[in-house]
Amino acid sequence: MIAHPKVDPVTKEMFALSYDVIHKPYLKYFYFSPDGNKSPDVEIPIDGPTMMHDFAITENFVIIPDQQVVFKMHELLRGGSPVVYDQNKTARFGILPKYAKNASGIKWVEVDNCFCFHLWNAWEDAATGEIVVIGSCMTPPDSIFNESDEHLKSVLSEIRLNPTTGKSSRKPILASSDQVNLEAGMVNKNLLGRKTQFSYLAVAEPWPKVSGFAKVDLLTGKMEKFLYGDNRYGGEPYFLPKDASRMGGEDEGYVLCFVHDEAACQSELLIVNAADLRLEASIKLPSRVPYGFHGTFIRSEELNGQA
Repeated sequence: MIAHPKVDPVTKEMFALSYDVIHKPYLKYFYFSPDGNKSPDVEIPIDGPTMMHDFAITENFVIIPDQQVVFKMHELLRGGSPVVYDQNKTARFGILPKYAKNASGIKWVEVDNCFCFHLWNAWEDAATGEIVVIGSCMTPPDSIFNESDEHLKSVLSEIRLNPTTGKSSRKPILASSDQVNLEAGMVNKNLLGRKTQFSYLAVAEPWPKVSGFAKVDLLTGKMEKFLYGDNRYGGEPYFLPKDASRMGGEDEGYVLCFVHDEAACQSELLIVNAADLRLEASIKLPSRVPYGFHGTFIRSEELNGQA
């Protein structure tokens, strides 16, 4: 199963993909009802096993990335990584209706030289008929699967897919003078699949360490940073809406982030006001939290409401 299933904030359904690196079908799509019932699998036609860490949903569609990082298991026999960059492949995104019974209605849109390890959100633009996808486009595409490359770039981008014409466009959201590597983070999950203004993303510098997080206005390109300070590094910022319902402003809530002070050998949980990036609390932790800690936040009422 893919690493990042998506829960629709309105229907409470969970959507996901699963892939096989050896046998066909290489890719399947399915979803779960709020009470835990799974839909039948929909086989997605792709030519070979493709690395898909993430995908996206909109109100009516799932967005499936079939990109240039693929699995070649025979590379293991030569001592290499089985996850490789295929320069001869053209990256594309599939647009499939959420409740499709099969893949006959999928529409593929090519996006040249595009690899997004994470897709932060997507939505339907009623004015243009396009699908807007927000992701961090990484070059070289296979950097995180092979030896770390100090020249890695992870560019927060707006990708537009036109299912009618089959054309696409891509542009960086930040001005070139503001460009920093942004990886790991999220938008307000109450608005997942709908148009969002803000994203909260890790500042992955000096790569591969995280020196803070950025709040980015996806509509204007304005960026505000919260930096952890000298010899302090962290991981994925998690946005927690102040109100568990869909009420309130989009940035009303808190950003939670684990930070480790390398000089003091102390880990802590920071709670930052998402609206003005003001530190509201710091909770010292009894043991080291490793970089790359990856998870979610679940309220007690959500646990109680699970099937």
